[in-house]
Amino acid sequence: MRHKELHVFEESNHLFWGLIILVATAGGTYLLAGSFVTMNWYPFNIRQLLALGLFGISFSGIIKLSEPLYHFILYFDDNLLLINIKKGDLKTDTLEIPVDNIQQLQFAPHDPRDADEALFDFSTNYHLLYQKKNETSFQKLLGDQSAAITLKVDDIAKIMRFITNRNPNIKIPSEQATYFNL
Repeated sequence: MRHKELHVFEESNHLFWGLIILVATAGGTYLLAGSFVTMNWYPFNIRQLLALGLFGISFSGIIKLSEPLYHFILYFDDNLLLINIKKGDLKTDTLEIPVDNIQQLQFAPHDPRDADEALFDFSTNYHLLYQKKNETSFQKLLGDQSAAITLKVDDIAKIMRFITNRNPNIKIPSEQATYFNL
């Protein structure tokens, strides 16, 4: 029997790294322009060392851009929420959470909001948290690696909807439930 799955993909926000690569490569190329055709070539010239450093930054940015993104597959097996975590095609972890043990779901920003900021701004720095029954603290639903991933608020709302469809007794803060029709 085929079970219903929810697939969520990490969002890619590599605009910053693309700009770093462009500026570092252009700067390194500019610093090396004409260095190898003049008679005054020195292997440890400050311009050449600086260009080498900029190319190093550029190459590390290329490696950062080429890292595979996370892919989460959520499904239920009887009363157990299973979350398969893949990085690209490589399966890295499987989380198992009893769905009846979840008392509350909420999402919260990675950094606390200022008083004048919007509550839900479709930022990419939110974490999905859950609270177990008879506990007061919240835990990240996606585990320790959730500090390194980027999910949109809409994706987190899909996950919350997917879990509460299975167990409607799970509490969600009223402003979050109203905002996303949960």
